[in-house]
Amino acid sequence: MTNKSIEEQVNSVVHKSINVNGTEIFYREAGDEAKPNLLLLHGYPSSSHMFRNVIPVLSERFHILAPDLPGFGFSAVPSKDVFEYTFENFARIVTGFLTKLNIKKTSFYLFDYGAPVLMHVIAKNPAVVDMLIFQNGNIYEEGLGDGIKNAMIFFNDDTKENHAKLARLVEPEYIRWEYLTGVSDLSKIAPESYMIDEFLMQRAGLKKIHLLIKKDYGNNLAFYPAWQERIRKSQFPTLIVWGGNDEVFKKEGALAIHNDLPDSKLVFYPTGHFALEEFGTEIAREIISYYESLQQN
Repeated sequence: MTNKSIEEQVNSVVHKSINVNGTEIFYREAGDEAKPNLLLLHGYPSSSHMFRNVIPVLSERFHILAPDLPGFGFSAVPSKDVFEYTFENFARIVTGFLTKLNIKKTSFYLFDYGAPVLMHVIAKNPAVVDMLIFQNGNIYEEGLGDGIKNAMIFFNDDTKENHAKLARLVEPEYIRWEYLTGVSDLSKIAPESYMIDEFLMQRAGLKKIHLLIKKDYGNNLAFYPAWQERIRKSQFPTLIVWGGNDEVFKKEGALAIHNDLPDSKLVFYPTGHFALEEFGTEIAREIISYYESLQQN
């Protein structure tokens, strides 16, 4: 691995857009295309911006692709009347994205919403997987935090009171809570991390779209047993890097993955949901170290 200056690493990141299934998808790219591919997928309420600090480091070892899903970041926000805001449709976008870029094999970074989206992709095409990296991205019921459990109950009981509670999930106070809860050192959390998400959420119609996505999240639970069976059967090389203080997806979710993949490596960090904000450098180095250990075996 060559040693580039910090400036060279940062300047190696490029920002592009591509049309996938009729929707304009923004993505960040870095690293030599001849290197192993690594797709980084964000969650709620973030975008590829959440990877801004780790992409330059990871690009020393990987060819990095980090797309924004429709309705997130800088990708298009099609009307809910013309675009199906479901996790299965997001998976079709990711699959189309990989096809457009002729990516046949890649490692996946599964974070938050990115976990069910990518598991939909992997379930249909397990041969695409090189390595999995789970970071606070859950596919086990025991990993669900109380907030998500309550939200699913509220969605199924459509009262005026419950609607008011759900509406808070797309407001700045909740977005900030996801970023700051469980953090060891608040001074390490850059305010633009959550303020960009708060700002982009104010776009016309987007709050209603994100509540639709949150409602659809509950539909992923029906796929959990099949996804768990897929990883048990395939035994993909897997690194689990997890903010141990996360209240969105609890550490029990990480332990469940590790239990089903006994050869995986599990590392907890003393932080919350957005672990990269506080331990990005450490996690990026762990990813590189783990992947290089696989090449030596």
